[in-house]
Amino acid sequence: MLTRLHKSRCWHSLRGKLPYTIAVIVFGLACNLLIHHIAVSRPHAEEITGPFKVPSQTKHASMASTNKVPASCTLDQGTVEQLIQRGQLFKVHEANCSKLFLGDKSSIEAAIQIAQAPRTSLGSDFYLNITTNCDVFHKSRGYVMSSLTREEEEFPIAFSLVVYTDLEMAERLLRAIYRPHNFYCVHVDRKVPSEYFRAVSNIIRCLPNVFLSSKRLNVRWGTFSVLHTELVCMRDLWRHTTWKYFINLTGQEFPLKTNLELVRILKAYKGANDIRGMIKTANRRRWKNTRPPYGIRPVKGSVHITASRAFVDYVLHNETAHAVLQWTRKTEIPDETFFATINHNPQLNLTGTYKGRHPDELNIFMTRYKIWNTRSRCAGRFQRMVCMLSTGDLPRLGQAKHLFANKFMLNEDRLVIGCLEEKLANHTRDEYMCTKVFNASYYANLKFVKNRVRAVT
Repeated sequence: MLTRLHKSRCWHSLRGKLPYTIAVIVFGLACNLLIHHIAVSRPHAEEITGPFKVPSQTKHASMASTNKVPASCTLDQGTVEQLIQRGQLFKVHEANCSKLFLGDKSSIEAAIQIAQAPRTSLGSDFYLNITTNCDVFHKSRGYVMSSLTREEEEFPIAFSLVVYTDLEMAERLLRAIYRPHNFYCVHVDRKVPSEYFRAVSNIIRCLPNVFLSSKRLNVRWGTFSVLHTELVCMRDLWRHTTWKYFINLTGQEFPLKTNLELVRILKAYKGANDIRGMIKTANRRRWKNTRPPYGIRPVKGSVHITASRAFVDYVLHNETAHAVLQWTRKTEIPDETFFATINHNPQLNLTGTYKGRHPDELNIFMTRYKIWNTRSRCAGRFQRMVCMLSTGDLPRLGQAKHLFANKFMLNEDRLVIGCLEEKLANHTRDEYMCTKVFNASYYANLKFVKNRVRAVT
């Protein structure tokens, strides 16, 4: 790989042996040849056509007949180099992440000791300083400032991000999901210190398609305020007319898929909403003193959703949805009731909602990888009945088919996030260079996709 260190060594070696002008010419030619070699020396598994086209198409001709390589894989050499350098930036040196994902016991035991060593997170002062120059912020923090592929550019995703603690963790989440064609609404809790809010504002100033929510709320768990923040961001995001799906996040979560993988998964959903719902196992005490309007069946779900634009439209603009919303104000933990109730009442005839058999028996929803204390597969500790994911959980995180994982505590384990970042950076690079294929057929065959309410034609 062509790193800055390699460039520096190459330059000093040439300067010592050749006149300055000749050395400059030779150095430039050598670098370009090496970049070109990196871009074309790996077999192409599928075509990923990006917005960055170069006159000469690059492909490994010798592999075409055996691997059924498409006629071309269009690459931009500058983008290739940037993605390679980004992979180096996110390389974890304290442990072998590949072995951790594979479940190597000795590697995991050693890595856990490393992960538990106390380290200080980056704070407000760091971000206030580094965002004085947005170009420096983008490059030093490793942001992807291009859409990379036409497929991604033509399928924008809208995200809400609710943050209130651990600024570095929230910024690393934003960095992992950031693309210039997506849309991001960030809600900063009113309780945070002023320096925290200033730092978030400065980060957002450097990212033109990221914006602060139009309202700031004092969010308290279990109250309507949790749901209210999501509705505020939904309404703010609605003004942007091109996005296809909405995903809500909190600052202590992290993606398990690249942006291109997310796009292909959401395409495979075919308009279905990935919104969990339970009826038999629901805690009916949450609404024991009130019934929803219009004979609608109450459903318990999760605050975490992946919803189509049509679903968001219904939530924001439909009178029935507004009536259900007012009903949830009288219930306990309304954020776990509102979206699930809308999605699991097919008589509403909302495209993409679930119409199959009782969802309790399915329990296959991909929006979040989240371990509750009713399960034993948690290498870390439990807080409020939720597993705080750690380095020991990497083998399961690496195999998970979910879109995002919840929940991480960066001040307790930085290595788990480092390895996830390294994996995503490598996959993003390999996708662009046509050496990695992602098959979304698993997602196309999920029960909630096959049993979705379809549009009337």
